[in-house]
Amino acid sequence: MTEPAAQPDGIDALTHVFDAVYRGESPFGKRPPWDIGGPQPAFVALEEAGLISGAVLDAGCGTGEDILHLASKGYTVTGLDLSSEAVAIARGKAEERGLDATFAVANALELVGYDGRFDTVVDCGLAHTFDAGRLRTYAAALHRVCRPGALVHVLEVSDRGAAQMQARLAEVIEGIPASEPPGPKRTADDLRRGFADGWTVESVTDTTMYGILPSASEPLELPAWLGRFRRN
Repeated sequence: MTEPAAQPDGIDALTHVFDAVYRGESPFGKRPPWDIGGPQPAFVALEEAGLISGAVLDAGCGTGEDILHLASKGYTVTGLDLSSEAVAIARGKAEERGLDATFAVANALELVGYDGRFDTVVDCGLAHTFDAGRLRTYAAALHRVCRPGALVHVLEVSDRGAAQMQARLAEVIEGIPASEPPGPKRTADDLRRGFADGWTVESVTDTTMYGILPSASEPLELPAWLGRFRRN
């Protein structure tokens, strides 16, 4: 009798899930709700305000829209993601647009091989997926790969935004409950506590993050947090 194939667990299971999402093999359809087809306006505004500098890391870059926007502005950029499918799509976009950008597969809780490399980090929707312990681990990994004085900008769906997104997804995807979004729901204080060690919390402010629903043509505005943390 043929033994059933072993099912992935832990980080392998998470990789398996996100690879399927980026292949379009999930209830989200052809693209995930965080892939809006362009940069998040909050990051565009940060660059225009002079809050991006030097070598830039996008932690959890997905298909690369945010970091490719910064590449188009002349920054030295690196995008890292757990999903090889997402990284392949991002590389293809960079080639199509003639942009110089480095993309690689990496675990954001480890970030092995990038010590002391970055002056700025952008994070769209990664930090809010971690519980309190993993958020501190993530902040420690970023501390290691950042140079002193580096800025980390995290754009995360707020606890209120997560509930709104869950309700809207339930309207268009059968089987998704309208309440109690799965996974951690981050508050502003959660972010501050996560970056308490080795960082100066410069601000955590209300903002808007954009998402896209399956079959929708226009992005959805979601309440979000924009945190800015400076490496000590």
